[in-house]
Amino acid sequence: MSDPANTSQATSATPADAEGAAPSGRAYAAFEHSWTDRWADTEVAVSYRFAKPSPTHIKRLQSTAARNPAQASRALILDVIHPDDRARFLADADSYPGLVTTMSSALIKAVGLGDLGN
Repeated sequence: MSDPANTSQATSATPADAEGAAPSGRAYAAFEHSWTDRWADTEVAVSYRFAKPSPTHIKRLQSTAARNPAQASRALILDVIHPDDRARFLADADSYPGLVTTMSSALIKAVGLGDLGN
């Protein structure tokens, strides 16, 4: 990584409670993603902790995704992201807009929804 101060270039280390409960009592799991930023010629790796989306979260996503899929994905993420990861995620999403879709897809697949179409 060329710029260790860049918040979007996280290491694989995660906080001690990455797989545990937060002060709110919700259980969180770490989701990682990495890719090459071809414009900056650097490898980018991010990790965020998310609570398991509830059936209500998924229904809300499904009902709003037809009108505005990007906003529906963003709302899902912001509903279930660990409070300590929220600001970093928002900053990273400003730099890498595709991150919202990527992380919401990972969350959706983690609760059993998949691609059923061709």
